Amino acid sequence: MSAYHVGQLVDKMANPDKDFRFMACNDLMKDLKLGTITLEDDSTAKVMRALIRLLNDTNGEVQNLAIKCIGLLASPSKIKSHHLEQLVEELIPHVFSKNEQSRDIHALTLKSMIANMPPASANKDTPVVIKRMLPKFLESINTCPVDDAARIDVLDLIGEILLRFGEDVPHLHPAALKVMTDHLYSGRSAIRKKATTGLGHLASVINSTLYDELVINLLAELSKKTVDSSSQRTQVRTLVVALSTIARASGSKFSKHTAHMMPHLLRYLDVEEDSDNDDLREAALQGLEVFLYRSPQEVSAFQADVIKHLTKALRYDPNYEYGDDEEEDEMEDDENEDDDDYSDDEDVTWKVRRAAAKAMEAMVASHRESILYLAQTLGPIIIGRFKEREETVRTEIISVYIALLNQISLLVPDLQKAIVSSDEDSIETDDVVVIGGIKFSTHHLSGSQVDVIKMLGEQKASLLKAIVKSLKRHPKSGAKCIELLSALIRTHPTFLEDSLDEVIPAVASILTEKNASAQGKMVVLAFISKALVTNEPRKFQKLLTPLTAVMTQSISDSFYKVCAEGLSVSSKYVEVLRVLAQNGGNEEAKKLLVVIVQKFMSNETDQEVREKSISAISTLMSAFKDQLKPETPAILEKMTERIGREMTCLMALRASSQMVGAGIVLSKEQTKTILGHIAEYLKKTARALRMTCLVFVEKLMKHTPASSIPDEELTQVLGELPGLISETDLQISNLSFCCLTYAFLNFPASVSLHMQPILNSIVKLLQSSLIQGPALQSLLSLFSAIVKTDFDGKPTFENLLDTVTSPVYDNLPLSRHSHLAIASCAAVITESTQSLEKSRALAKKLAQQLQVPTMTDSIRLFAMITLGELGRRVPETYAPDFPVQPEDLAIRAFNNPHEDLKAAAAQTLGALAVGNLTVYLPFILNQIKTQPKKQYLLLHALKEAIVWESSLDEGSKSTAIFRSAIGDIWGMLMANAGGSEDGTRSVVAECLGRLCSFDPETLLPQLKEHMKSQDPTIRAAVVSAIKYMINDDKRSVDVSLQKYIKDFLQSIRDPDLKVRRVGLVVLNSAAHNKSALIRDLLPELLPHIYEETKLRKELIKEVEMGPFKHLVDEGLDLRKCAFECMFTLLESCVDKIDISAFSVVMEVGLSDMNHDVKLLNYLTLQRVANLAPGQIQQRIDRVCEPLKAQLNVRPRGNPVKQEVEKLEELKKAVIRVVYMLKTKLPELERHPQYLDLYNTIKHNKELESLSEDVLRESQRAVVYDTPMETI
Repeated sequence: MSAYHVGQLVDKMANPDKDFRFMACNDLMKDLKLGTITLEDDSTAKVMRALIRLLNDTNGEVQNLAIKCIGLLASPSKIKSHHLEQLVEELIPHVFSKNEQSRDIHALTLKSMIANMPPASANKDTPVVIKRMLPKFLESINTCPVDDAARIDVLDLIGEILLRFGEDVPHLHPAALKVMTDHLYSGRSAIRKKATTGLGHLASVINSTLYDELVINLLAELSKKTVDSSSQRTQVRTLVVALSTIARASGSKFSKHTAHMMPHLLRYLDVEEDSDNDDLREAALQGLEVFLYRSPQEVSAFQADVIKHLTKALRYDPNYEYGDDEEEDEMEDDENEDDDDYSDDEDVTWKVRRAAAKAMEAMVASHRESILYLAQTLGPIIIGRFKEREETVRTEIISVYIALLNQISLLVPDLQKAIVSSDEDSIETDDVVVIGGIKFSTHHLSGSQVDVIKMLGEQKASLLKAIVKSLKRHPKSGAKCIELLSALIRTHPTFLEDSLDEVIPAVASILTEKNASAQGKMVVLAFISKALVTNEPRKFQKLLTPLTAVMTQSISDSFYKVCAEGLSVSSKYVEVLRVLAQNGGNEEAKKLLVVIVQKFMSNETDQEVREKSISAISTLMSAFKDQLKPETPAILEKMTERIGREMTCLMALRASSQMVGAGIVLSKEQTKTILGHIAEYLKKTARALRMTCLVFVEKLMKHTPASSIPDEELTQVLGELPGLISETDLQISNLSFCCLTYAFLNFPASVSLHMQPILNSIVKLLQSSLIQGPALQSLLSLFSAIVKTDFDGKPTFENLLDTVTSPVYDNLPLSRHSHLAIASCAAVITESTQSLEKSRALAKKLAQQLQVPTMTDSIRLFAMITLGELGRRVPETYAPDFPVQPEDLAIRAFNNPHEDLKAAAAQTLGALAVGNLTVYLPFILNQIKTQPKKQYLLLHALKEAIVWESSLDEGSKSTAIFRSAIGDIWGMLMANAGGSEDGTRSVVAECLGRLCSFDPETLLPQLKEHMKSQDPTIRAAVVSAIKYMINDDKRSVDVSLQKYIKDFLQSIRDPDLKVRRVGLVVLNSAAHNKSALIRDLLPELLPHIYEETKLRKELIKEVEMGPFKHLVDEGLDLRKCAFECMFTLLESCVDKIDISAFSVVMEVGLSDMNHDVKLLNYLTLQRVANLAPGQIQQRIDRVCEPLKAQLNVRPRGNPVKQEVEKLEELKKAVIRVVYMLKTKLPELERHPQYLDLYNTIKHNKELESLSEDVLRESQRAVVYDTPMETI
């Protein structure tokens, strides 16, 4: 913007018309925010004078804009430093003005400038300005003749400066400390409050000497004070609040003083129960809450006294008589009225009880290691106080029990897995514990977990009674009670199953409240939804009528959000009705249908209601198709109409798929219309719509009579499928193959017209290296269907085979995956002919091609793999008298220089063994004995057979044959476990692990014996084998593993580096997949895990690479494994982790020299912040330091692109952490170190740009990570 335009703005600011002045300020503010204005020296002076003049404007809105504009001038690069200093110099005197309005306006302006100034690290001018501003306030506050109101403003400004820039003015800390402590004893509470806040900001930045001196002096003052008079009590309360504020702001720095502070707090909680002491008692409880969060270990020494005083304070209500429970039950309605009418404006005892509840919640949240004791001790007390008369206090009390449940859910993260279902009753009695009539498997639960579940069972009756009573008598706190019930279900899914008859009506009653809010209704419906999903349908037998009433009422609600939620819950309710169809479910389904149909048929303007009504009607119709036949035609007609509309087509197609899959038949005319729409939708790029269309077409062909499907429209739809077969989206390709398979089997006339385009698309896809997994299996099924079905224009066996294999014989560039896919297709086509003659003819042809030296490598590779696939699928091909012996061809191929061919030969041998274990398994074992130079390839062949057998269900014929050879295989593997090649040892380890799964009781002890081997390579292979047992989900090996896993995990203490790393990998796998195996071992293992996270300089070696010297960290892999273990354990075994000790190790990892280790610890930090936010608050200064250091890292010299990208990745990771902490711990915004870290991002152009990228990525993640509804 030119000087001319700036001059115009300045002129308008002086205009007599307030509207001109307002618009000029508004335009200037926009330009300053957008950075479209550049102020030269002359222009700056004019703008500053104009804005300062407008601070005294008669119009309040103009004044506000002037304040904002001046604040923006303090932002980076807006004006030069000497202008900024001049601006500050002009504003400061007005803060001490006798004119109250002028004083307030100028104080707000300075506060706005302080808030907008960049951190000192981002702008060198900031410290200069602050060093001019702060001394003036510190000097003037005691010398200028100003009243108390001015002191409040000045103290507030000093506090803001200390919060933002306290670390940049260490020389002024003593003076600031004196000012704050002097005003701590002011007679005016507002001044004391500002001084207390300032001390908190100062405490987090002053050096340890000043800090200790401050705390010791305040504690000394506290020791001198009594509580005999009102003034003494006020001073004591001020000191308690000040010390609590200092502790809250300084985190762990206060820990060493906590032992001296606690006796004072407990003493003040013991003062006479008098209303004059209530404020002091509240302050002591609030202080106790702070210390429980900031210094939990130090407070543990006073745990018994703390619990005693918290219990006493929670019950402190001298002005009200509650009576006993029996009297309450008899006079419930009368007392409800009394509670509502009771009021005493002078009664502030509720503040004491509220503070006690908050402190109790802090104790629960900060002492996870004592959760069982706390639950047993505090649980009954909390339940007994649900009768609290004050709404705010009752809500806090319920929150305490929710906090207890949250901690318990961390102790027992997935209780559902431990519940023994009815089909598992064969489990031995010794392995089952019955708690509250529910059977739990002790294999999934440790002793401490069982004790916690028992404790919940003991408190169940009283807890549910209190909840139900509270719901009836105190509907205002109903949302909190429902939150508690939801927490109970989350912690113990079957907790409510025997009490639903009481709980559900009490919860549902909130919906009928005259003043029930929409949010309250949503909470009720969300809870009912959870209850329907987590409890068996038969448990709702007596609740069908009230539940139907809840559904109908919510669906008919005038607020669209409640209506949509009601429709969503009704979809889950339908499953209950279906199971109970013969016990009242049919009648209730008809009632439900009336309201759902009403919503479905109406032209609702809200998209969510439309979609949920479509989903609800399809669920209901699918479950009760026979009972609701009269309504079916009209509903199907409306659904067909919805499929043709852009806004509802996706949901309507999903709903139609569900109904068709349930056996509801569309009319031929409806099918014709829908298929016409689908043919058009398949041409569009909307992926979800395409997938839904394909699922519908497949279900239509499977469940609808052929007479109801018009040939022309089906042919048109099938004609679109070849265009969907592509490597860019294998999921859609997979669905296309499924549709085509069913079409060839049942509608060959409709699909045969598109035979050539289909084959063209398939051949193109087969050239991709991505074709594997489910898509490949579906493609093989498609070829099988094509071969087995007769239709016009069907290609012959030879033509089909030539088409599929054309990429090989046309010498196109193909990956090994492509060769495998083409070979599998060739084998399946041959198998599907059910002609042994054709199979043998193909084998002969391939064997000849394999032995012709002039054949291309691609053809020989294909021939080798196909020979193996034929042996896997048609083992009869290779009879003893058959001239082709594929095993000999494979062995000869081991001598070929082409590595892919050698690997293919090993795979072929394995595939042959899969097809005929009796013949080829002994052959492979013999070759391993006699061909030591080819062991690696032969072991791969053996692995192919073992992996295949381990994927089969127990009891299959081949498994019995395989078991008889385990002894020979075992000996062969152990003989090769100490091989010199890493690849060989890796294969041996996998084979050993999978073998152990077949007979763990016999083989695990043998494996354990090899842990004593002097050869570290054998020990590493043996430990690594356990990982494959842990990952085996086909066989039950947990009981055996539990006996021996401790012995194998001792490897993390092995003297050999590689063995320790393998041990950590196994531990990480166990923590991720089967945490119950290691949970009780963690107290012993964790110190060793922490030890391996240390950076060891002796393992960093200097290696010469040509003219350069390069540092190689041989301990890096081990260190990364240790940190990965820590990250995994946080998810699965957090109850066994001392978060304080864990955090110390994590903090070291934040400063690690390795890129990957840093990234891992940033993720770990986020997880810790979620699980134990108090720990992060306590250690925020230690966390912020390495994060800020990383943000300030600059690339060295002339970095390559990869180095720049890695540095940006780290900075983005730090930004994610900073934003996550801001969301999770909002009070950190008042912490100087965190605020400095946050402002470092906001006031740096590069970091601000990266933060915008992070925000965009997170928004994309929300979109893409949201699971798509069931198609």
